[in-house]
Amino acid sequence: MTIHTPIPSRRRGVPAWGLWLTIFLLLVGGVYFASNLSGTNPALAGGIRASGSAAPGGVDIAAALGVAKKAGCQGCHGQEWTGGIGPNLVGIVNGPKTPDLTAVAKAHPDDWLQLWIAGTDPAVAKINRGPMPKFGDGTLSPDEIDTIAAYLKTLK
Repeated sequence: MTIHTPIPSRRRGVPAWGLWLTIFLLLVGGVYFASNLSGTNPALAGGIRASGSAAPGGVDIAAALGVAKKAGCQGCHGQEWTGGIGPNLVGIVNGPKTPDLTAVAKAHPDDWLQLWIAGTDPAVAKINRGPMPKFGDGTLSPDEIDTIAAYLKTLK
C-alpha cells in the first residue's frame, strides 16, 4: 500500500499574484472614477464630438452636450445618438424617417426638429410621440431647443 503525501498548501495570507491583481484593479477603478468627477464622460467614437470643439456651422458643442445632458437625450437615443429606446438621430439633417414627421418637415423645413423637440406646437400635437417628452413645457428654453437641434443636424 502506497501512502500519498498531501500537497502542501498555503496556510495563511493572500498569494502575491492575488495581491497585485487587487492593487491593479483598484488603481484602474480609481483612475476611471477620477476621470469622471467632472460629470462628463470622455468623447466616444462616432457621432459625439469632444466638448469644446466647434461643429460645422459654428454650433457650440459644449453647450449642446450640456443641453442634451440636462434633458437626458442620450438615455433614449444612445450615447452615440445611434438609437436605443428612441430612434437613431445620426443623419437627421437629411430629414425625419417617419411619415408623420416627414409631413411636418415639408410644412416647416427649417424648424421641424425644434417643433418636434418642443412638442407644444399644433403642427406636432396630433402625432403619437411614444415616450418622447415635450421639452417645450418648461424643461428646455427655446434657445436650448435651438442649440440641441442645430447640434443634431451636424451628426453625420
